[in-house]
Amino acid sequence: MIERIEINLLPAEYRVHRRAIRIQRELLYPALFVAILWMVLWWLTISISSQITEKQQNISQIEDSIRKNQHIKAEIERLKTDRKTIGDKIIALERISVNKEKWVRLMEIFCGRIPRYTWLGSLEERSAQSPPQIVIRGSTFSFPEVANFMTRLAESEFITAVDLSTIEQTSQTQDKSFSFNLTGTINPDARIVKMFGDSAKGN
Repeated sequence: MIERIEINLLPAEYRVHRRAIRIQRELLYPALFVAILWMVLWWLTISISSQITEKQQNISQIEDSIRKNQHIKAEIERLKTDRKTIGDKIIALERISVNKEKWVRLMEIFCGRIPRYTWLGSLEERSAQSPPQIVIRGSTFSFPEVANFMTRLAESEFITAVDLSTIEQTSQTQDKSFSFNLTGTINPDARIVKMFGDSAKGN
């Protein structure tokens, strides 16, 4: 049932038309993209700023902790120095005790390891060098025995290395004889109990 029919009898030029706002797609999509991009960048900026602030606070806390514990580090360094000093003194005392019997042990080594047809002329310790050295002068009728003597000396705990300085023939007779000079490196830490780690190695 139709209750009322409205008819607009005004001429067309006098009629009021409703105009809808239309935005072209070519403008709408770029505008939306720019707006979304701006929101993402804004969120990232806030997030990064928050992280930077948090890291700076953590750094400040760590620096404060380091400053507060600086005296502990200094105390540790002082204790390390005292420990090394005490270790060096103990090793020096032990060396004095070992040196008392060093030459007795060395003479036992020389007597026990000298080969046949070989005899020693002199032994000289050069204690001014570090590590100290010993110069061995001797003679032999057997040239190969000198090499064996060097090897046997180097096996001792008191001597770490032996080098041949000179060797020369001293007799032109049928029984040829040779004189030789050997240089051995004395182990200063032989029989020393290393109670303090590598302290003995540093001396």
